[in-house]
Amino acid sequence: MKGAEALSVAISSALIGALAGCLGALLMGLISWGTELGWGEAVIAGFPSTAPVPLRLALPLLAGLAIGLLRRRGAEPLPELHSTLEELHDKGALKIQPRGSHLLLGLLALVGGGSLGPEALLSRALAEWTLALSRWRWLKDIPSRAGCAISGGLGLFGLPLIGGVALVERSDRPLPSGIWRWLPGVSSGIAGFAVFQGFSRFGVGEQGVPYAWPDNGQQLLTHLLWALLLGIVGGCLGMLFVSWRRWSTILLARYHQGPLAKALLSAVVLASMSLLQPLTLFSGEQQITPLLQGDLELSGNAMIVLGLLKLMVCGFCLSCGWIGGVFFPLIFSATAIGEGLALCWPDLIPGQVAVSTMAAAIQSAVLGQALLPLLITAGVLKGHAMAGVMVGSVMGLGVRQITLTAKAD
Repeated sequence: MKGAEALSVAISSALIGALAGCLGALLMGLISWGTELGWGEAVIAGFPSTAPVPLRLALPLLAGLAIGLLRRRGAEPLPELHSTLEELHDKGALKIQPRGSHLLLGLLALVGGGSLGPEALLSRALAEWTLALSRWRWLKDIPSRAGCAISGGLGLFGLPLIGGVALVERSDRPLPSGIWRWLPGVSSGIAGFAVFQGFSRFGVGEQGVPYAWPDNGQQLLTHLLWALLLGIVGGCLGMLFVSWRRWSTILLARYHQGPLAKALLSAVVLASMSLLQPLTLFSGEQQITPLLQGDLELSGNAMIVLGLLKLMVCGFCLSCGWIGGVFFPLIFSATAIGEGLALCWPDLIPGQVAVSTMAAAIQSAVLGQALLPLLITAGVLKGHAMAGVMVGSVMGLGVRQITLTAKAD
């Protein structure tokens, strides 16, 4: 590629990434507005909803009814993030077709209280909107348009390489290559997202939660040993999530449940959880900081139960057709369980190491990747206990590989 042509591609890719970042920020703003309108300001701040009980019961049921009716009428389900990325790997943007149902189904699942993250909706919307941008004559020859858009949008996590790594790292190829191709789209996407204050929606993580670094060799060794152990625990939790989702999908198929029945069944579970344990609803990203700061006033045992419930509700939502992302629910689940273990044994388990290690490990086990969970955990948890994050990412991937190998044999 000649110098002038390379510069033209870089500038055009940066423009696409910037536009995608702006659109992504506006989409996240729409989700926040709808959530606050229905569930109240407390949810946006990371606390249980203060909306009237009838409304808390009605919102998931109405969303489930709408999702089920749309699916029964033939609406295509919202693809998950990994599906969108696979389509981009296989045939670029040619395989991705714009469908209004994707946006509507994604919004209904998120605003209806689904225990899901927004990245599936965001990535798909940006990929489809990029097709509209590609109709501009001077952008038609730009390679990887959709890749630039998603790279820019996924830059919302706060680290400039996350979008690029998400596109180049795969479960069958954990180490990324060719990241440089995505840098213009990623960097300008972050800028576009920030212009519309998109970071007010994401990335607050452990903000305000101090991390005390080990001050001697014995303490450092203790942290390392616990990181190894809790990395295994986080990896096992990730595989438990994968198995639970597969098992619930098979069980629903065995009883020949249609899309309407499945969507309503998940809605009933969410409506029940809105009364029994409302923190299991939504993505969980806003809840991380108040949870770690003790503002939610939960005991250690209650946090462990909350984390396990979050995993189960998230997996059940996905099995029933409430499609969304898994990053934030997994991180919140690991955070709750890790903090719960530290509260139950405060003189034994270092809390920050437990949280960071398990958050990275559970993602690695589910995704089959190492670098992407590391970057996401570092971005969401603001770099706390980075040694634990690195150990957890490797241990989680190791647990996945050992488990899959054992099943194959």
